Amino acid sequence: MTTIVLVGVASFLVMFAIVVKVRAGKPKRLDKGEKAQIVKQLLALSEREGMVKGTPGQPSASQRPTPRRRAAAAGTSSSRTV
Repeated sequence: MTTIVLVGVASFLVMFAIVVKVRAGKPKRLDKGEKAQIVKQLLALSEREGMVKGTPGQPSASQRPTPRRRAAAAGTSSSRTV
């Protein structure tokens, strides 16, 4: 009788340890605010790394040429008639 109880307790402890280990391995879900803050930190680090290496960083979205600007710049070649 005692061995049945001990086997039951041991199996319960093993199952409990497995469940705890599986749950501990799952990453925590981040909300949008936390994700945005992490992205900002990564962007700042990459810009700082670019300054240290002496390479210019990527231009910001406001400085990038839009498709319309690129088309206008490509269309200003000498083959264009006015």
